[in-house]
Amino acid sequence: LWYCKKMLIENNRVTGHRDGIYFEFVTDSKIFNNISTKQIRYGMHFMFSHFNEYFHNQFTDNDAGVAVMYSDHIYMHENSFSDNWSTISNGILLKEISDSRIENNVFEHNTIGLYAEGCERMNIKHNNFIKNGWAVKIMGDCEDNRFEENNFTVNTFEVVTNSSLSHNLFEKNFQIGR
Repeated sequence: LWYCKKMLIENNRVTGHRDGIYFEFVTDSKIFNNISTKQIRYGMHFMFSHFNEYFHNQFTDNDAGVAVMYSDHIYMHENSFSDNWSTISNGILLKEISDSRIENNVFEHNTIGLYAEGCERMNIKHNNFIKNGWAVKIMGDCEDNRFEENNFTVNTFEVVTNSSLSHNLFEKNFQIGR
C-alpha cells in the first residue's frame, strides 16, 4: 500500500514475496490476523506510516522479520515474531520510531528479537523474549524508552547496546531460566 488512509488488512496468508506486507505513507490503518511467512526480506515493512495498529499477526521464517521505519504512533500488540533466523534477521527492526507501543508480543527463536535504532518515547511492555540470539539490541541513540514487565527466557544475550550510557528505563523485567 502506498499513500493510503484508513486501510484494513485482515485474514491473509502471504508467502514467498520480497516483503509480505508493505506500507509507505499509510495512516490510521489496521493490520490483523495475518500470517506472513518465508518472505525473501521482511514479513512486513512500514515506511513513513503513522497512527497505525497491527495485532494478532504471525511473522514466521522470514529472512529479516519485520521492519518499522521512520514512523510514529504505532501500536504493535499480540503478534508473534518467530524463526526469523539468519545473519541479518530480526523479529522486529525499529528505526527512527517514536511515541509508539509494543505490548504482549512473543519474540521466539530470532537472531535478534527486537532491534532499535534512533527510537524515542516507546513503551515496550509485557512481551515474551524466548530463545533468541539477542533478545533486545538497543543502540545508544535511543532515548526515553521504557522496557517494563517483559519476560526474558533462555536467550543467548538478554539486552545489549553499543553505548556505555543508557537513557532508557528498564524496570520490573524478568529473566527466566539458565
